[in-house]
Amino acid sequence: MMARACLVAAFLIPAIALALPDDATLSRLLAGTWQSPRHQTQYRADGTWVLDPPDEGDNTRGKWRIEHGRLIETWRLTDETEDSSSVEEIIELTEKIFKSRIILQEGPGKPEGQILPSEIFTVTRVAKQSDK
Repeated sequence: MMARACLVAAFLIPAIALALPDDATLSRLLAGTWQSPRHQTQYRADGTWVLDPPDEGDNTRGKWRIEHGRLIETWRLTDETEDSSSVEEIIELTEKIFKSRIILQEGPGKPEGQILPSEIFTVTRVAKQSDK
């Protein structure tokens, strides 16, 4: 019986340790500027984001929010009449590292032939948004 309890604990403790913080904490952690291999993305505390340099289709800005541990982003490409959106599973979010993968993307901004879930993307913090 003791061996079984130890085995269960061995599997549960790592899972509990990897649990993400609540959405409000994740939102505070995300606010700031993050560097990927191609772009810097600034997530502002007001729920907007800005991409620099712009992506194809002039995808330079949009809105973001975190719900149930998932990052939801919306944007509108130039000359489009409807928004595009993506949902990213947050795998890890700390003061320095943000790991996620796209699990859903809809709208005119969806790449042709996209396979979901995507690979895991890792970005690093450039600057934290100051509390003004």
